[in-house]
Formats: sequence, C-alpha cells, structure tokens
Amino acid sequence: MSANSHNGEFKLIVVSSPDGFDHELRDVKEMFEAGLEYFHVRKPKFSTSRLRRYLSKIDKKYHNRIVLHTHHELSVTFKVRGIHLTRRHLSKKVFWSWLQKMYMKLRRPNIETTVGFHTLTDLKENNPGYSYVFLSPVFDSISKVGYKSTFNEESLREILSETSFKVIAMGGVDESKIMQAKEWGFSGVAVLGSIWKAKDPVEKFNQIKQLCKQIQNM
Repeated sequence: MSANSHNGEFKLIVVSSPDGFDHELRDVKEMFEAGLEYFHVRKPKFSTSRLRRYLSKIDKKYHNRIVLHTHHELSVTFKVRGIHLTRRHLSKKVFWSWLQKMYMKLRRPNIETTVGFHTLTDLKENNPGYSYVFLSPVFDSISKVGYKSTFNEESLREILSETSFKVIAMGGVDESKIMQAKEWGFSGVAVLGSIWKAKDPVEKFNQIKQLCKQIQNM
C-alpha cells in the first residue's frame, strides 16, 4: 500500500459536466446534502459572467467544497475551497497571470491548489504545495470516446509508493474500478462520466460514496 494513501481519507471528488444542463445544479445540491465534500467545477466554455451565475445558484454554505478550474478570480468573491491548475495555467508566463496569482494569494492566502497530471514523470517532482493532484486517464475514459489509459499497474504501484503527491485517479472511474485504485495506492478517485451519464446521477453518487466509505474502513 502506498505511503500516500496513508490510513487517511480516501477522497471522492465529483467533477462537473463540461456543459451546462438544467438538472445539474439540482443534482449537485442533492449530492452536497448527501455528503459530497469535493466538487470540481470544470466549465471550459463558460464566460466569467456565466460561471458567476452558475456559482450564485449554489447555496453559500457549500462554497467551501468547490474547486474552480477556470476564472480563478471568482474564488475571492465566492470563497471557494480551491482552484485547479491545468497545463495551460502552468505554462502561462504572462505578466497578467502573475499579477492575478499575487492578488489571489493576498486575498485568499490559505486557498487550496490542485493540478492535473498526465504522465508518471510529473509525479517524480517535489510537491510545491498542491493539496492533491489528478492523474488521468488511469482507466479508459467513460465521457471521452477513444481516450484510453496508457498506464500499467506495475509502474503505477511503484510511483504511487514513492511520490510526494496525494494522487487522485481520474478517467474511466466507476464502481468496478474503485477498489483497484485504492489497492494501487491512489488517495482517492474523481468521477465524471460515471455520474453524469447515469440515469440518476444522485443515486449513482450515493452508490459510489458508499463504496468509497467501505473501502476506507477496510
């Protein structure tokens, strides 16, 4: 078992659908009520104002469970849990980006930061302070056709036992893969397609949450 899965929390993270649809906010509200602790809002096509409207429809008491993938400046207004950085954010060396980061650090010094990785080499670096990182696709994707995993179990187990990051398995995660992710040494799972392609996303969330709870207590 990885040193990084510790005996601590095995995280269950729900990632929003990339698009906007009517029942998502209602479903998310029910998931929060049912114990959802980590909700990543990934809406790549949303403008700042559209994302602001989306967030304002979520009860304030749940804002500290939200991590924003875009329009990070909204994290100051909405006092969300954290921000997620993509490769695009990390490669931006422009002055405006730096200025924005400095502003956020001053306004929200304790905000959590997460990042997405796609290679095992990324996990060999020292952790500069990320709360956790996504590694994807660990399994063949449910939401993206043809987005297949390129990792093998042996190399995953090896790197997860040595890395300084808390690594979350993402890509193709459903009930049948969660035990595997825990055994390999992941610190949790992120679900997207398995939730939003389900007939009843809230029921599916509850099933997966129950399974994660059982696995954590093993």
